[in-house]
Amino acid sequence: MARHFQGLSVYWAAPPSHGRWLTPLAAPCPPALRRALDARFAGEAWPRDLEGALVFRPGLASRPALPDWEGFRFVRGVVPGRDVAPLGLYREALRAWGIAFAQDHREAFQGCFGGHAPQGATVLLFPGAGHMDKAWPLSNLEHLAELLREHGLRPVFVIGPVERDRGVLPSGGEILEPGDLGELSRALRACRFAVGPDCGPMHLAAMHGVPGLALFGPTSPRQWGPAGLEIVTAGLDCAPCVSVTSGEFAPGCQRPLPCLAGITPEKALSRLRQAGLVPGRP
Repeated sequence: MARHFQGLSVYWAAPPSHGRWLTPLAAPCPPALRRALDARFAGEAWPRDLEGALVFRPGLASRPALPDWEGFRFVRGVVPGRDVAPLGLYREALRAWGIAFAQDHREAFQGCFGGHAPQGATVLLFPGAGHMDKAWPLSNLEHLAELLREHGLRPVFVIGPVERDRGVLPSGGEILEPGDLGELSRALRACRFAVGPDCGPMHLAAMHGVPGLALFGPTSPRQWGPAGLEIVTAGLDCAPCVSVTSGEFAPGCQRPLPCLAGITPEKALSRLRQAGLVPGRP
């Protein structure tokens, strides 16, 4: 959109933590315009201060509870019954509005924020996910860490405040707690590869061009798989069973979910070796 609307004022309005990713493409929304955007939920009509503007709001399945307005474009990322990645649906929506999708978006991202530049034998392991039912059992990840050490690699568990609050902490091994997204980004770019479930850091790794292995259970790898990363599943016929990444997953299933617990550390290691990420056993 920044390319399409060259010559016009293009602004972003998002949480401050997202600013580092958006500022190279557009300017932060001016205070007066931001107040007008915030006021859109206050009445039954969009504020007059936004007349003549176009407001694009990428999302997932649910459109925000806002009145209809010709200047508002909700970019839907999930359509029930369609096993399509949000990026593909965003591309379709933009095309319908005459906006060409940036096919080089990953290259442009790496040009702004850096690409993969591995240093040493560090492997980043992510035990958490936004939804606990998307996370690989911690015991499996700890076992994989032992196998990686046997192959001369240095596994490091990456946790955040949510994992600490939930008690998702490894019983041993090295731990990294990034202070912010910038620190996480630098750690990812420097690692040899990353391993984790369907979670945000694995998508960030993919954008930086970092190789790795994503473990999928109840969610669809076709829909949510990080581009360019290896994907491994337990191969159960009942998976995937959800099309969104929030809410209740498989209420009738045992916990941890068999579609994730069924991915053995040995299977994960084998997939990493097949991809050339782990050397043969000395």
